[in-house]
Amino acid sequence: MPALPRLRRILASASAGALATAMAAAGAQANDNEQLLEAKVAPEILSAIDEAGTAELWLRFPGSPDWSEALAADTKEDKGEAAVAAAHEYAEESQAGVIAALEDAGADYESFWGSSTVKVTADQDLLEELASRDDIAEILEAPEHRPARPVGAEAAAGESWTEQAAPEQAGPGWNLDQIQAPDVWAEGFTGEGIVIADIDSGVDYTHPALQGQYRGNNGDSTFTHDYNFYDVSGECDGVPCDPVGTGTFSMGTMVGDDGQGNQIGVAPGAKWIAVTLGDWSLESIMAAGEWVAAPTDSLGENPDPAMAPHVVNNSWSTPGGYDPFYEDVVELWETAGIVPVAPTGDTGGFGCGSAGSPGNYPNVIAVGATDENRDVPYWSGKGDVFTSEIKPDLVAPGDMVRSSVPGGDYTEASGTAMASPHVAGTIALLMSASPELEGDYAAVYEALTDNAYAMDDRSCGGLPTLNYVYGHGITDAYAAFGDVDLGAFGSLSGTVTDDSDEPVEGARLFFDGDVDRIAVSHADGGYSFGTIPAGMYDVTVTRFLHEAVTGTVTVTEDQAAVFDAEMPAIASRTVEGVVVDGGGHGWPLAARVRTAHGEATATTAPLTGEFSIVIPATGDWPLTVAAAVEGYETIAVDPDDAALVSVPTAPGCTAPGYGSDTLQEDFETFDVPVGWTVVNRGDEPWHFDYPADYRRTNGSGGFAIADSDFAGPTAAVDTDMISPVFDLSAASEPVLNFANYFVDLEFGSDAEILITVDGGTTWERAWYRDEDTYATDEAVDLSAWSSATAAQLMFRYNDNGNWAWSWQVDAVKIGCDPLPGGLVTGTVTDSATSEPVIGALVADPATGATAATDENGRYVLFTDAGQTTLEATADGIGTGTAAVEVIADDVVGADITLQ
Repeated sequence: MPALPRLRRILASASAGALATAMAAAGAQANDNEQLLEAKVAPEILSAIDEAGTAELWLRFPGSPDWSEALAADTKEDKGEAAVAAAHEYAEESQAGVIAALEDAGADYESFWGSSTVKVTADQDLLEELASRDDIAEILEAPEHRPARPVGAEAAAGESWTEQAAPEQAGPGWNLDQIQAPDVWAEGFTGEGIVIADIDSGVDYTHPALQGQYRGNNGDSTFTHDYNFYDVSGECDGVPCDPVGTGTFSMGTMVGDDGQGNQIGVAPGAKWIAVTLGDWSLESIMAAGEWVAAPTDSLGENPDPAMAPHVVNNSWSTPGGYDPFYEDVVELWETAGIVPVAPTGDTGGFGCGSAGSPGNYPNVIAVGATDENRDVPYWSGKGDVFTSEIKPDLVAPGDMVRSSVPGGDYTEASGTAMASPHVAGTIALLMSASPELEGDYAAVYEALTDNAYAMDDRSCGGLPTLNYVYGHGITDAYAAFGDVDLGAFGSLSGTVTDDSDEPVEGARLFFDGDVDRIAVSHADGGYSFGTIPAGMYDVTVTRFLHEAVTGTVTVTEDQAAVFDAEMPAIASRTVEGVVVDGGGHGWPLAARVRTAHGEATATTAPLTGEFSIVIPATGDWPLTVAAAVEGYETIAVDPDDAALVSVPTAPGCTAPGYGSDTLQEDFETFDVPVGWTVVNRGDEPWHFDYPADYRRTNGSGGFAIADSDFAGPTAAVDTDMISPVFDLSAASEPVLNFANYFVDLEFGSDAEILITVDGGTTWERAWYRDEDTYATDEAVDLSAWSSATAAQLMFRYNDNGNWAWSWQVDAVKIGCDPLPGGLVTGTVTDSATSEPVIGALVADPATGATAATDENGRYVLFTDAGQTTLEATADGIGTGTAAVEVIADDVVGADITLQ
């Protein structure tokens, strides 16, 4: 029973003294907590927890790795192994107590070793607990990172900056002449034996100017992506790709040469590896930095510091801030013998002191830009007298530089991200001429800065020969070449054969000596080094379906050495099967079938789904099956179960032949769809007329786009796309499926989908994004409104007054069911050239169904069963037709020639 009033008063009086004591103690503890939070925690985190209840924390730990063994090592390879081991050891020791506490608390966390740090989502209680720990030095928020957008990258609607064609060029451009790279080539050094990495948007490894220089090129039309390519974002499906274009451009400037006159690269004899960074989040940046220090196989396993590059170019920046986490990664690289290069950023319009990180780290070679007249453009990031370091360190060509872009094309672009690759390439030239520079950051820095062409510009302070605009001056590859100690070189060649004396193509030869080198055998089994540092090498030769062999070879100065290898073939088996649709139609699928690490690859016959692949007779060799048609899952299959492989459709309902009777829109009319409306409150509305090859979603053909990037820096994009009214209660399932591509790059835009069930009087949010997703297949649960008989959707994009990126929407469907009909597939070619046509539109006039051809000129069209005549068109090329009998739940072929 409740206490009587008098008893309550007595109890209250008796406990008053104890309560006062407890309150005083609590107050003291609160003061201590506040002091700890103020001392250790970034103010932005405290504000975020006040507003949202939780925040993302990044924990930093006291101390640093013990680099002594790495610093004492003689070779780059030994430095790398010791440095990576030291970083791992320090991370494990410094994080052990915190990780144990987080696991006890059931907290969601992620650990990193390149910089000893832990990411964790915490509320106020957990934050206070972490701040009280002596083994945590700081609690910070993630720094903002941005990719290097080319200066003046605005283009016409539907056109990317990568599609602005550059003038034809035969031989080196003005940019290579300015740094005197061709003069170094004339001395016999082009970067041979040196590996350059790029952390950027990726690389189009099929580009004619880059394919031969890719370290993963086996020389037999196959490729090994293990240790050569890292897809942080997961959007490249296991092979190098570049959805933005800047990475392909940077790599072209470093190593590009197609052998047909497009000499765009500083070091065309060097090899490249790359990271597709994805969303430029701190997690992605950290993962990329760790991979460069110790590249992994394609599954992210078996890291190997010996496969690390000699030089790494970073084409991104931390605007208006400093990233202490990545500074740790850069220290790891330098200790591991990897030379980091980065642009100063394109923020020079803000004046002196505008150079950003990572370029403003003391152990990064920061590069500003010059134009053809050797002037520094206003937008090139600059240092100032209030910083302890002279930045930029160097300048190099960065204004209207010609280089490669995805799709085999070339364009001109400007920015400090176009300048820094010139310095990375120059380092490769110098290392190929002077092997003692490999792994020695200080010696490389001295060679470059001592021999730069000094320019007097004291507008931000400094001296005539060392200032905050030009740094030490304009990069001069030939002057630096003349100042380094040239190595002793010989040549090396040989032939790789099997036990039947037949040539083995695509064998990889690893030469381990004072420096490391890699070669790949050609169709005749031969390989060669025109120049290779003299010395003794341990050799390992590997090739799929062959036994590995080892040996040694000694290269003598000015002499020709020979190393031949015989590789016995191992027992193998042939796996044959058929790949089919698993969503309900059951038709044959065009697909790629490969071993887990890509050692062997096969493609199915597009009309039958049949494939054949050869694998070792023993061992575990699971196969990965990926449909060539969008909208299917990628699955793993045991070879013993591969006779019939049924591939399920993916979320998002983007596979052809699947859709909805409730609401479906594929945006194939290149105009506002019938029944849809656009409401525009800004300068640019939703667009529907962009060419199909600009599409980045997993859909096909046309699409809808709200494009802040095209609108430009002074415009605002705030626009709605509203669907017709539909009966949600009649849907097979209350799920909105659509193909999505949202990229913001932390510029401040957002995308959301709202639903109304009362004619637009009220709208409720069903989906929201303000962080990069890139290409995803979205499935949005609408069950909260499943009884609605008159619903509408609103797709709203707002860049919030920022010059941001874009949102693409395609293949909008409510529910997902097999539709009656069949598939037609084929290639569209130009009769004048017999070449495939990219972006041609193929249509069935009888049904209105359309599809666009891909980068190989192929199309996949779903339409009604029966006899029909397809029509194909391509602007500037012509038209063509093909009569075809479409078969329900099957695939038929129809190639079309445009006249």
